[in-house]
Amino acid sequence: MELLATPEWDEQWQGEVVARHEGWRYVWLWYGWNIRLVVVWDGPPTPETWGVPYAWCYERKDGPEAVCAALRAWDPDTQDEPLGYKKRAADARLAPSRDPEDPYNRPRCEHGSYMDDDDCRTDVCHTTLGYRRARGLELRPFKVSQ
Repeated sequence: MELLATPEWDEQWQGEVVARHEGWRYVWLWYGWNIRLVVVWDGPPTPETWGVPYAWCYERKDGPEAVCAALRAWDPDTQDEPLGYKKRAADARLAPSRDPEDPYNRPRCEHGSYMDDDDCRTDVCHTTLGYRRARGLELRPFKVSQ
């Protein structure tokens, strides 16, 4: 995705618009302990475009540069979601012309982690457990809270 040469301040979202694509704007903002990348309609709202259809959280310590690098490397027409996020904060996105072999489009659990890597940070992720059991893959031991 091509980023804007100069980010624009979005007064409504109190963040920086860093890209525009097919009528949507991509805004990063400080959000608690994260940086959140939100996708919002770039025009007057309608019932079909109201709200935030897609959003991803990135590590705050990595800074906005990490969000911009993920966006720059992402092709939204063929890849479901940008890489590098730690949590999906809205609906899962499917690319309109998705390539099932693309590493961006591997199956993800309900928390946004890749199921075949078994890297979900949620202790009991039922989506990942079911996926791995059905394929005879090894299950990781549950974390024990201290």
